[in-house]
Amino acid sequence: MAKPVKPSGRDAVLDAILDAAERLFATSGPADVSLRAIAAEAGVTYGLVHAYAGNKDELYDRVMARYAARWVPRLEELDYDGALDVLFGEDPDAGPYLRLLAWSLLRDRDQGVEVAAHRRHAALDRLEQLPGGPGDASVATASALALVFGWRFFGPFLRDALRLTDDESLHAAMRERMHALADDRSGSRRM
Repeated sequence: MAKPVKPSGRDAVLDAILDAAERLFATSGPADVSLRAIAAEAGVTYGLVHAYAGNKDELYDRVMARYAARWVPRLEELDYDGALDVLFGEDPDAGPYLRLLAWSLLRDRDQGVEVAAHRRHAALDRLEQLPGGPGDASVATASALALVFGWRFFGPFLRDALRLTDDESLHAAMRERMHALADDRSGSRRM
């Protein structure tokens, strides 16, 4: 078995640290991940994590900023329905990003480092500003996003518990439901 190659150079080390933090935070939640675990996952020392990324709160802030830097331009290229489809779809980056957002929002508000990071690097609040969006109808957007978040978290469990095997039909039906929840622009429903 080949020995893993350690990253070298400041940018490569920082990228390895951020990549490791993204994976571990999205899998276990930021509260359950230590800087030592991130160092081990990144193949660097604890000292390098601390020197390059600071403490865990600063690292979490960098991870959220990195996700926002990837997501905001993508969302701004789409219309409202297209953005919902990307968040709901099979994009491998969407699931971890939404899990991190959920963890940041579900944290105790008094310990709100993650909440503050989410607010500084928000992307989902831009949905309503996209062409075709419901404008000031935050409730419509929240309803659609609730379905997206729920599916991202509980999809595997629901598939197993209900013995669902036709992913294509299920995904199409859920996408239709998500758009119907968000579609209050004319008071009509797509369903």
